[in-house]
Amino acid sequence: MSNATAITDRLETCFRQVHAERMSGIPILNEKLGVRAVGIVPWNGFWFGALITPWFMNLVLIAQEPDQNIIRSGEKRLFVFPAGRFEFIRGHEDHLGAFWMCSLFSPVFEFEDMETAEATAIAALAGLMEGAQEDEDRDMQRIWQGELPEPGDRSGEDRAAEPGEAAKAEEDGRAPVAAELNRRSVLTGQFRETPQ
Repeated sequence: MSNATAITDRLETCFRQVHAERMSGIPILNEKLGVRAVGIVPWNGFWFGALITPWFMNLVLIAQEPDQNIIRSGEKRLFVFPAGRFEFIRGHEDHLGAFWMCSLFSPVFEFEDMETAEATAIAALAGLMEGAQEDEDRDMQRIWQGELPEPGDRSGEDRAAEPGEAAKAEEDGRAPVAAELNRRSVLTGQFRETPQ
């Protein structure tokens, strides 16, 4: 596979076809979103980026050279990024070939538009490539092992602003933010925009 633009085009073409041929009438679709590959770059022998569709947002890895190993769809593998180790699942589409995916969001109803979804995907990609802070890396490892946080637990950096905090932020000329946009909140699906 030649370059990032060609990979981006192949990913988008393939998943637009999946959308048109296999997803019609499926109740998990967010029709405000389309299919878009974001931030595709070469990384450790793969093309790496994020894929947004009306039914998921995933990290994606596609081998730069054809993979000679026979790996079945559904098999899992850990990939090590500067931010830690993340589990990917093998997939295959006839028009694309084999790839690895790691789910960020599924379904994707929390996104009101493509701009917000793209910004979230870009933040997730940047977060994976940042050096991990020791405490956050330890927490991420526990999250990927299914140990924490409990659903709805937004303690610490990920918590929603208290009612008084939003008013104070507006007085100071700052817009209130429901939750800190950081690697942990994006990768665990806890980032939500404040409803307008």
